[in-house]
Amino acid sequence: MAEMTGLERVAVAITQNGKSVPDRVPVAPLVCGATHRFSGQTYGDWSRGIDVDAFVHGHVDSLEMLGHDGMVMLLDLSVEPEAFGMPVVYPEMDTAHPNYDSPWIKGPDDYAKVKKIDPRKSRRMKFVIEAIKKLSEKIGKTHAIVGFVYGSMGTLSMMRGPENFFMDCLEHPDKVMSAIKVIDEVLNEYALAQVQAGAHSVCYDNLYASESIASKAVWEKFEGAGMKTVCDTIRNNGALVSHHNCGNGIYFDKIIEWGAPHAVSHAYVADDVDSWEEQKRKWGPKTTTIGWMPPGPVAMLGTPEEIEEEVKAEIEIYAKGGGFIMATGCEFPPNAPLRNAKRIVDAAHKYGVYA
Repeated sequence: MAEMTGLERVAVAITQNGKSVPDRVPVAPLVCGATHRFSGQTYGDWSRGIDVDAFVHGHVDSLEMLGHDGMVMLLDLSVEPEAFGMPVVYPEMDTAHPNYDSPWIKGPDDYAKVKKIDPRKSRRMKFVIEAIKKLSEKIGKTHAIVGFVYGSMGTLSMMRGPENFFMDCLEHPDKVMSAIKVIDEVLNEYALAQVQAGAHSVCYDNLYASESIASKAVWEKFEGAGMKTVCDTIRNNGALVSHHNCGNGIYFDKIIEWGAPHAVSHAYVADDVDSWEEQKRKWGPKTTTIGWMPPGPVAMLGTPEEIEEEVKAEIEIYAKGGGFIMATGCEFPPNAPLRNAKRIVDAAHKYGVYA
């Protein structure tokens, strides 16, 4: 088999699941924030989105050094809530986050503060769109570019604080839902803008669709229909639909029912299976898995031998018949050793060749 480009490899793994296989297992260790070290910026400045050319340079240089097949346009999960007005704290060497001591939504009546905004004009959303366009021009014919949107429940809970948000879902569902609908409309426009800028796929992060976060009924009530609209927009405009969920016990039945993803990036198995072997048998034929190396204990802290053995084991379980992309189960830790990302890629090249 002739050697494929990264884009071709990813496309076959996602679109030909069970029908055909690429030349080797695609590999993408979700190196997002870690690319700041190629950009000449501190992590804080990288997260702020103040220099799109440096951001693009960081991703392109990381491809050349690491040799992975694609990238995800994730800054951090505060991009969406900040666009609606939530203040964000930018540590110089840690992930941006809300002011936990002073939530933007302080009570149920404050959900009315969530107003429609234009993602093409919102500072960091606009930055992501511009970065996708520039990356598409530079490497869009050879490597997979995956856009990113944080789901409406996650976005809103960052504005309110998770504990109060869940109480409001039970005690003030109408007020919560009114804000959710506004967010859904903006996320739909944001996803479309990323596709139009050149993203081959857009990833919808539905973290709350898992046993470790919310009940299946609560997730479906508040996020199911909105996620479907966003996923339909991605698909109907010529891009592939991907999902990310690093929660435990993911509701694969519901995210497939509402979102029909071509691929799911995940760290743990579905709520109705007990092992990765069972995950492959039950859900492997229905969607491609992107994952699932533990980011902290293995990708960041693992020895070279542990990283290689983990890659080998995951490929042995999941690669047969296609439908697998070797990756970390969540973002490669931004301050983890880059040599470990390279080791993931090298091990996938070593063990992931299809006969």
